[in-house]
Amino acid sequence: MELLGRERKFAIESPSYNKIGKVYSASNVSCEMLPLENDGISSAALWSSRASVLHVTPYRSFPSGVSATASKRHEYINWSDKRGRFIVEDDFESEFSVSGRPEETLFVLARRNNVIYLNTFSKTVSPALRVGYMVLPPKLASRFEKRLGFYSCTVPSYIQLILAELLESGEFERHINRVRQLLRNRKKR
Repeated sequence: MELLGRERKFAIESPSYNKIGKVYSASNVSCEMLPLENDGISSAALWSSRASVLHVTPYRSFPSGVSATASKRHEYINWSDKRGRFIVEDDFESEFSVSGRPEETLFVLARRNNVIYLNTFSKTVSPALRVGYMVLPPKLASRFEKRLGFYSCTVPSYIQLILAELLESGEFERHINRVRQLLRNRKKR
């Protein structure tokens, strides 16, 4: 909201993780609820929405457990192609998809550099590790630095260094692959 502007209308999935709606409500921004169907947000609701920002959890939305299909994810991208629209992709669990390959994120699919990607290490490394991160499109990075760069990072340096080593060494990716294989084997039983 601070980055994209409070004057915008935001849309979220319904049902959605309760805190998402509460954050928008507490910030007094206009928020529209878009109903989920078996494959993702209702197409009719999406295309009739007056929102310019879509906040979604395309992989296993909570509490419904609905995952947006590949065609639905492409529909979200097509919706966002209209000038001035953005998607906030809240991705907290797609790394552990039991399909043959990881799910494509909206961030990867975006053609207009208008997807903000949010994730955390709480599911992939440890629930005790309360470290989240955001990947911004290049066109928003300088705006973020100007408007919100004053926020300090509360993650201790040693934890940041450990995470950097996990990522740079390839051990994080190997860990994800091992867990995905274990989950696939459990599903076969």
